[in-house]
Amino acid sequence: MAVLLCILVGVGFLLSRYRDRLNKAFGTGPKAIKKTVDVLPGVKLAVVEIDGMKVVCGLNKSGITALQVVGPADQDQA
Repeated sequence: MAVLLCILVGVGFLLSRYRDRLNKAFGTGPKAIKKTVDVLPGVKLAVVEIDGMKVVCGLNKSGITALQVVGPADQDQA
């Protein structure tokens, strides 16, 4: 049991240490936050462009949720 706990702690440490490298390796493609709006204290809506698609996301203290895929991003707006 102690060996399993040590392995889990070690894996957690390595993941936290190399998080940025892993994000670069697995999170390919252009990403950009286009607009955010405060809805309530601690709650925001954001329009995010990911790989040429617009996604409306809800942001709060417990995390991020994709609410709706709006459609292709406008290429003429920069």
